[in-house]
Amino acid sequence: MPSRSSVSQFFAIRAQWLVWLCALGGLTAPLSRALPTNHVPWLQWLVELAAHWQWVYATVGATAMGLVAWMLRRRAAWWLAVPALVVAGSFAWRPATLPPAAEPDISNAKVLKVGTANLNLDTTDFTPLRQWLASADAPDVVFLQEFTELAQRALDDDTAIAARYPHRLAVPQPDPFGLAILSRHSLADARALQPATDLDTLRLRATLLWNGQPVHLSALHPMPPISSAFAQARDKALENEARHLAQAGGLSVMAGDLNTTPWARGLWGAEQAQMRRAGPGVPTWPNAWGWLSVLPLDHVLASPGWQLVEAHTGPDLGSDHRPRVVRLVAG
Repeated sequence: MPSRSSVSQFFAIRAQWLVWLCALGGLTAPLSRALPTNHVPWLQWLVELAAHWQWVYATVGATAMGLVAWMLRRRAAWWLAVPALVVAGSFAWRPATLPPAAEPDISNAKVLKVGTANLNLDTTDFTPLRQWLASADAPDVVFLQEFTELAQRALDDDTAIAARYPHRLAVPQPDPFGLAILSRHSLADARALQPATDLDTLRLRATLLWNGQPVHLSALHPMPPISSAFAQARDKALENEARHLAQAGGLSVMAGDLNTTPWARGLWGAEQAQMRRAGPGVPTWPNAWGWLSVLPLDHVLASPGWQLVEAHTGPDLGSDHRPRVVRLVAG
């Protein structure tokens, strides 16, 4: 029968390997941005796929480091600081976020509440969605992805929601790329941009008339990065849409299931066009048991004219994504 010390050594060695593997995973975040896409796109794509999982590296790495520190409590374990700094540093390697709303209390300021939710193509029961949109906690403007004819009928049949969101731009589709924008405020210049190539997806654009000033809106749900070509098309769509909003000037908001995380290349292009993430990279997918998620795929991006009041995940809508909700104030 193996001794207790040999068992402890067995697990300590494997935990140490796990610590260094998580540190290597943390390094994929800066590497994802540094690699050139034009020369070896497949390599950049593979590194990006690994970069998405920073929350996993942090959680597993911290657990393994704790195990190693406990097992080596009688010996030096100073080297744990190296992988710990690498994994922690990966969280700093991501695009800038909106600044928090300035003090004092902004309770009397004009706040725009924005929500985005992927409804899931297979959803047939929209009761949780209807309850959310009818509640006092409902956003002022809502971006919906994987929006189907069934979802549209569910909302159209609800007179309370129709009264709450009288202004809509909805393009339901039988595939996962239908989109909708629901708004309590008037929408102008609303239009749908159909895909230009097989790699592209539908986009929606509109101008929200909010408190006497226009807010330019863009809704999109690019393809997931199932290949390097789709990853590049997603990044190009995000950058082009962000540049369109920057050229429009003034206040703007872009939201949706963007199929990327803050550690991949995609959101960096939007940052170069002066769009900022509203809130931290809180995981929204998959929606396991209504509370556990791993990847922050759902985002609200806003122009520099905004400040962030609050950001949180919304209620469980029965989808594989959790909604993302932010409150913005014009700075």
